[in-house]
Amino acid sequence: MLYYIIACFGLTCILKYGTILNRIRIFLCKNKILKDLFDCSLCLGFWSGVILGIHGYLYTYESIFHLLPLISAGMCWMLDSIIRVIQTIELYLDKKLENNK
Repeated sequence: MLYYIIACFGLTCILKYGTILNRIRIFLCKNKILKDLFDCSLCLGFWSGVILGIHGYLYTYESIFHLLPLISAGMCWMLDSIIRVIQTIELYLDKKLENNK
């Protein structure tokens, strides 16, 4: 199950930030509903969990995979928030170092 949770986060990151999908994402984001989906790590994490949960259930027949979308949504949101905080700190420190030169 842990592998599926990590895979959900990876899928969410690829769909939300992956440069290889820029053209597809730009095309899909012309639709407001899909734009809102791709802007929200909680929503995208949920649907990543649905996709991988179906795969996990069909592969193992364990009913715990019914909870994967909910677990994935929370984990993707939390990890994405942590990454954003780290990036904000990094940008702040870069700016501060640049001003000291």
